[in-house]
Amino acid sequence: MTQFLTLLKLEFMNRSPKIRGGKAFPRVLKWIMSIIGIGLIGFVLFYACNSIVKVFVNANLSNEFIIYYVLIIGLVQFLFGLSLTTKTLYFNSDGDLLKLPLSGRMIFLAKVTYLFIYELIFTTVLSLPVFIMFGIASGQGVMFYVLLLPNTLFLPIIPFLFGLLCSVPAMYIVSFLKNKFVVMLFIYVICVAAGFYVYTYALQFIMDILNSGSISDVFSDSVIASIKQFATYLHIPMLFRNSLLQYKFWQSAVINITIVAVMGALIFTFAKNTYLNLLLENIGGSGQAFKKKTKVKQRSLSGALFFREFKTIFRSVNYSFQYLTVILTTPLMVYFSSEIASNIGVEKIGEGVLPGIAVLVLIMFLTMGTSFAATSITREGGNFFHTKIIPVSYRKQVTVKFLLYVIVSVPAVLVSCLVLAFAGFLGYTQALIIALAVCLIVVGNICSSISLDLKKPQFMFLDGKEITSSNRNINSSISIGFLIAVLMGVGCIVISLFVSIPSIYLVLFGFGVPYTVLELFRLFFRLEKRYRNIEA
Repeated sequence: MTQFLTLLKLEFMNRSPKIRGGKAFPRVLKWIMSIIGIGLIGFVLFYACNSIVKVFVNANLSNEFIIYYVLIIGLVQFLFGLSLTTKTLYFNSDGDLLKLPLSGRMIFLAKVTYLFIYELIFTTVLSLPVFIMFGIASGQGVMFYVLLLPNTLFLPIIPFLFGLLCSVPAMYIVSFLKNKFVVMLFIYVICVAAGFYVYTYALQFIMDILNSGSISDVFSDSVIASIKQFATYLHIPMLFRNSLLQYKFWQSAVINITIVAVMGALIFTFAKNTYLNLLLENIGGSGQAFKKKTKVKQRSLSGALFFREFKTIFRSVNYSFQYLTVILTTPLMVYFSSEIASNIGVEKIGEGVLPGIAVLVLIMFLTMGTSFAATSITREGGNFFHTKIIPVSYRKQVTVKFLLYVIVSVPAVLVSCLVLAFAGFLGYTQALIIALAVCLIVVGNICSSISLDLKKPQFMFLDGKEITSSNRNINSSISIGFLIAVLMGVGCIVISLFVSIPSIYLVLFGFGVPYTVLELFRLFFRLEKRYRNIEA
């Protein structure tokens, strides 16, 4: 038992690597701001959920609401949990841990317990408040609330166990694709685009229901009948519904427990006989990833620096995802977001809302894409000293890092604005002017992000691991970008409605030009001295 608790403690500690530097006040402030931000978002989401619950209850679709909501939670938990499960069980660096006299079953049990606690919290936060709203809206009795807690605790078990079973084939797929970065990036882009496509139309559906206040205004009677019929085929969510609403309670409970027992037995057998061998195979084969012999090619100084930066990024699926995926999908995201926002905004406010929405959405999404620039120095990790000793000025090295983001973000702005013009959200002249203004602001954001990392690099010493978690500089970069997006977007909407649409261009360039000039100055002023003073 002591071994298990120690291993479990190590799992939690490994998720919070120590960062050199940093004072207590910024960390406390970060937590406070995070709690406030999450609280505001949660309030909006639960307010919307409460309205949707009432619509479904009034439409006599109470049972179907529980079934479909449980299905959605299960799918979300499975999809996001499968990635975390595969990474935690098979791709964490456990070489030192395996030197200790520990059984594979004990290591597996500690990791699985950590994963289940994480997913239990995730599922409880998503489900418990919504089911309480459902109980109030549908007038449930005392037994509903008595059964709610045990059912909520049981809810994530089956998707979690199913994810554990699927983690083995997922591990083999990831291992096969591990060094095929172009393929992985292509898959990531498709998944992000498809996910945003589904999210957009789901959001449109929710808005239609909230605006109409009746599900019959959104779906015909035949569609509603099909929804009810399809719900009868969703047996696992239906078991949860039966247990929660006391329909065939004991029968459903026995089936649930049987499913968990069978899956648990399979997983226990795997942990006992196979897990340690797979773990050793992964660790032993990690050094055999790159066997391709490459020739030494002569490049210009700038070309060599760019090549080095690209190699640093594209040797890692995580880095290439952060660097390119959001940027590549920005035109699609901007199009769908503008479609929803413009439909709502034009109906309630008027045509003058479209340029402001375009500015808001563009800056917001590109902020997420360029926030990776806030790891420009940090990303060097233990190899930072190389940048100090190579015979290249620090100014030139940082300039290459700066241009690295400009060459992907500026085309993304131009393509996005062209898409908005083709779709009719903006005129071509409007699109061109807004593209130029947003490019200025994005360049300023890139400079700001690199300056943050240059001023206080958050070096993380992880024994060769990649930096996969957000740090203070990335969070600050995103916060600054989102603030600018809101101020510019809302400001343009207000000015276009009460003054004139051409006036928004003065605002955009009036902010963008001095902002970008100032950030360029901040980045490159005394750069050599500031870079020289960094100690890793």
